Amino acid sequence: MDRIAIVGLGLIGGSLALALRDRRPSLRILGVDLDPESLRLATKAGAIEQGSSPEEAALESCDVVVLATPAAGLMEAILPAARRMRPTAVLTDVCGAKEAVCGRAAQQDRVVFVGAHPMAGTEYRGFAAALPSLFQGATVAICPPVGRAEGRGAADAAVRDLWLAAGAGSLLDIDPSTHDRAVTYASHLPYLAAAAVVEALRDASESELARALAAGGFRDTTRLAGDGTVSGAAALNRHVPTAARDLSLALRALADELESRPAEALERLGKLADERRRMRLPKPR
Repeated sequence: MDRIAIVGLGLIGGSLALALRDRRPSLRILGVDLDPESLRLATKAGAIEQGSSPEEAALESCDVVVLATPAAGLMEAILPAARRMRPTAVLTDVCGAKEAVCGRAAQQDRVVFVGAHPMAGTEYRGFAAALPSLFQGATVAICPPVGRAEGRGAADAAVRDLWLAAGAGSLLDIDPSTHDRAVTYASHLPYLAAAAVVEALRDASESELARALAAGGFRDTTRLAGDGTVSGAAALNRHVPTAARDLSLALRALADELESRPAEALERLGKLADERRRMRLPKPR
């Protein structure tokens, strides 16, 4: 792998470029973005060798093309990008919803597509928020190759090598549907809950006072509401609406319980807090 293209130089794509610059300095990176300012910043930071708009990007010259744009645009870019690549090259992505993305990629047979999802991010956006250490120790989900039948083993190995070079701590083999069911609860439902809390504060009759009183708990609870990468992926995940309805029913039941049996409700919530503390979760980076 000598030359790659990263399409989308926001938080994820920009961080990948910075990480590879540090760990694979000989790798030639073509940065592709609609925003001239993002290209300028990435070039100034030395994250990319060359910058280009999507229309003018020489994808045919790259061994690997990484789609790192927001989810809706990424879906639309899969087939056009594949048509512009040479057949022996590898197409991959970073989207947090895999079933729809891999399904779209399977509609072509020009290149091998390997779906990937790095479990990393922040509430900030754009190349200005990119960090070379963002993926250090992170788990990256890797889906089975689809598309072109020839070269799938080599394509899978190339994507794994890419993420290990970026600092990933573990690579998780997973099929797209199983990934989406699991990430519903690991990422997408927490995002929706955080967004709902922000919306509730905005619409509250005592909104100004509530904002004045908000502290660390509110900040930590609602941090995900600013993560645009999660929102786009959640919109592609067919399991999210059912999970959101289930959460709504659980909140309604909790409200009823707090009115009728507050002591029992608080005891149950306390046990949940203990269970949460016992969970083996990734450490903050």
